[in-house]
Amino acid sequence: MMKQIARMYMLENIRSLGMTIGNLLPAYIFLGISFFAKSAMTEESFDFLIKGQFLPISIIMLIFFFCFSSATIYLTDMKANKTLQWVQRTGIKPHTYFIGMGIGVFTLLNLFLVLLLIGYSFIIDISLSSFLLIIVMSNFVLLALYPLSFILAGLFKNERVATSMLQPIMLIFMFSIQMSTMFLTLAKKNPQDYFIFLIWNPMLYLFDSLQVSLNLISETWLPQYQYFMILTVLSLVLAAIAKKVYTSK
Repeated sequence: MMKQIARMYMLENIRSLGMTIGNLLPAYIFLGISFFAKSAMTEESFDFLIKGQFLPISIIMLIFFFCFSSATIYLTDMKANKTLQWVQRTGIKPHTYFIGMGIGVFTLLNLFLVLLLIGYSFIIDISLSSFLLIIVMSNFVLLALYPLSFILAGLFKNERVATSMLQPIMLIFMFSIQMSTMFLTLAKKNPQDYFIFLIWNPMLYLFDSLQVSLNLISETWLPQYQYFMILTVLSLVLAAIAKKVYTSK
């Protein structure tokens, strides 16, 4: 049953091919710009731009697309069309549907994430260990955020409302990390000194790990095993809330 749910979700994404390409395009636009920027910048500036900004933004956008734009809108549409209620009446357990759809989300993310990293490996050095660490950390961040798709789908009335509300949520998650880190760096301050104010944002742990993986900084703010623990606990807490939201609809 889980495989069927995962297959159904992935087929729905393929069916909406135009929308999928449109949502994936922003992540890959930065990759395209990087090829042109390489010949116009010094090596040091180029490394900082790509490793410190373009690559993290691309990965974050991929995660947000599969966690929010895709999964949340898919669930919201199912709720609005009464499909979700029909699924519940079939006797499918909440955790079965949660895991089944999650398999589809994680499969699609990893496919496009690997393609993205392969593309960036042509313009910057990404070691195999860094390649694998980026994938693992990205999956843990998605694990933490994935239950939010069920929670948010329970709050939004329909697909149109979900689409309009997800954009500001994405901007808050993304730019609270990206912009604060960039401006603090330009001000010659250590961004890690201010990370305590951003511990609520799962993207913090991804961004900080990326900086170390790409040799921009020497060590993460907290040990990486703690990042994995925090993201796992966050996922379990949100999953418990998501179950209540799912069963109440």
